[in-house]
Amino acid sequence: MSMAAEHRQDRSVPEAEFAALFAAVRNDLPGPAWVQALRAEALSAFMREGLPHKRLERWKYTDFRSRFGGGLGIARGGEGDALPDLFDGLKAHRVLINRGRVERAPQADELPDGVEIITLADALETPALWLRPWLQADRSALESLNLAFMTDGVCIRVGAGVRVSLPILLHHHLGESGLMAHTRSVVLMEEGSELTLVEIDAGAPQSQSFANSVLAVSLDAGARLHHLRLGAMRSPGLAVRTDQAEVGRSALYERLTFASGAALARSDVQVVLTGPAATFDLAAAYMAGGEELNDITFAVTHQAPRTTSRMLVKSVAAGEGHAVVQGSVTVKPDAQKADSHQLARGVLLSTKAEIDQKPELEIFADDVKCGHGAAIGALDPEQMFYLRSRGIPEAEARSLLIHAFVSEVVSRLGPGEWQSRVAGWLDERLAAVTGDAL
Repeated sequence: MSMAAEHRQDRSVPEAEFAALFAAVRNDLPGPAWVQALRAEALSAFMREGLPHKRLERWKYTDFRSRFGGGLGIARGGEGDALPDLFDGLKAHRVLINRGRVERAPQADELPDGVEIITLADALETPALWLRPWLQADRSALESLNLAFMTDGVCIRVGAGVRVSLPILLHHHLGESGLMAHTRSVVLMEEGSELTLVEIDAGAPQSQSFANSVLAVSLDAGARLHHLRLGAMRSPGLAVRTDQAEVGRSALYERLTFASGAALARSDVQVVLTGPAATFDLAAAYMAGGEELNDITFAVTHQAPRTTSRMLVKSVAAGEGHAVVQGSVTVKPDAQKADSHQLARGVLLSTKAEIDQKPELEIFADDVKCGHGAAIGALDPEQMFYLRSRGIPEAEARSLLIHAFVSEVVSRLGPGEWQSRVAGWLDERLAAVTGDAL
């Protein structure tokens, strides 16, 4: 039997399970006939591809299929308990997406002029032609699965020249076992606008759950989006986040990502720099302990001249933890004077931990400045010796060095309470990952 035939045979049961689930719940999913047709098309696309597995290049280090246990139902919202998050008490325009549904969102009179937030479920009930470009079934298997089963999300529009002083905070929560939540959101920023978007993924199921979200971002000329994503779902949850961004002329997409705790967490970031002088800046810190797997995969395409991209990823793996960093940069022929650099660094804290890094460059222009770097190692024994010789206990010395390693990413939040909250969460996660009291 060929490898392809073997894979088709192996994948038949889980995919058939999704088809049966779709038949059972499709009439309860939001949206009129045109949306239902898109859902059916998306399911067909998913059935052709199947769940991602390690034979696919973009998933070669993250075998999602082997980690997915199946037997999950669709989360349909419902009355939830009060759900505190890491940023409780900080001023923000808050949206709670609980069990796959928007449970709480700001009213129009609570938002600044020029800012709109509507739920995806409401948007789908209208002939929303503006929404259709972000509802495509031909991208990837999990995005198609998301489109087939999407239950809710938010659509955010920031008008031309509007600078939103308070962050918009999206709190995604899936704490129940045996459920999948498929949410999809859109952020549209018009010319010269500015916004800080904060997302937190939370939940601590007792057995497997699966959170699958898609975020589409469109930045018009001169728009500026500052995006903080904190992946705080706890094991044995699975979380896959797919972000697609188009960055226009002189616009800036600035991204900070932190993740630790889930059985499997994957952040798939796809950015296209469509306008001259567009900029994308990514910094991320990932920590994997126990049998956790943390994966950040990004693909950046420079389409226009004088575009800039910067990617920095710090990974820490302990126990049998596994961290994955895959970065792909493509420079198109018209993207002369493009400037791109990606750097991935990892620290292994045990002999069974694993970090995989795979940077790629594909350049079709002849006047560019592009580079990449990757390094994986253990804590520096000379630095450990120096700290120990000053009377610092081994566990504390190790903690200090790990904090110093990830501090470059944390510092990009800037001073203030937001940074303090993220730093405190990192303290807790590092203690859990390393088994040391910080």
